[in-house]
Amino acid sequence: MSKEIIVLLHGILRSKTDMLPLTMHFKKQGFEAINILYPSREQNLEDLTEFVHAELTENEHYKDADKLHFVTHSMGGLIARYYINKRRPENLGKVVMLGPPNTGSEFADFLSETEILAPAFRAIFGPASEQLTTDYEHIDDDIDYPLGVIAGNVSINPLAPWVLDGEHDGIVPVERTKIDGMADHIVIAATHSFMMFNTEVMEQSAHFLKEGKFKR
Repeated sequence: MSKEIIVLLHGILRSKTDMLPLTMHFKKQGFEAINILYPSREQNLEDLTEFVHAELTENEHYKDADKLHFVTHSMGGLIARYYINKRRPENLGKVVMLGPPNTGSEFADFLSETEILAPAFRAIFGPASEQLTTDYEHIDDDIDYPLGVIAGNVSINPLAPWVLDGEHDGIVPVERTKIDGMADHIVIAATHSFMMFNTEVMEQSAHFLKEGKFKR
């Protein structure tokens, strides 16, 4: 049987613990999983890409994989894009991104541009903070692989109504999760911070990895 491995990448300020429910769900679906902890507050996206590469290449499951999928949350989606652009695996499978700021977020703009908040934003979020804004120019990557994006539209952020327009998950607007070339996009009633614990998100992620599209 084909051995399919899922690489899980958490978001900024989060850890691999946040991806454990997804990891357990995927294992029940017959996948193996590599849940990576990376120093999200200490390096920029380029350096985090190399950190993830080092972690992956040292993992025995990585070496045995017939297909290598990625499932990411928030900034983890940007790292996956950078990784595939710079270190594309020959056995690359499908990618699922949960709440990715593919074109940044106005909430990051707000934090970086508000004088009283900007120093704390940079101190807490680290070198990658400026790479989450809407005017940051990311790598010129072609999405020529099966990519499914799940966006949330429920907010628990009290500041969000003052900062974000349209549908959003409290941190990232639904429109900002989209990217040219994606194979499918779906909006689920979930918040940004807890999206990876949502049962429907788990089921839709596994469905995309198997079928290349979300279940409707």
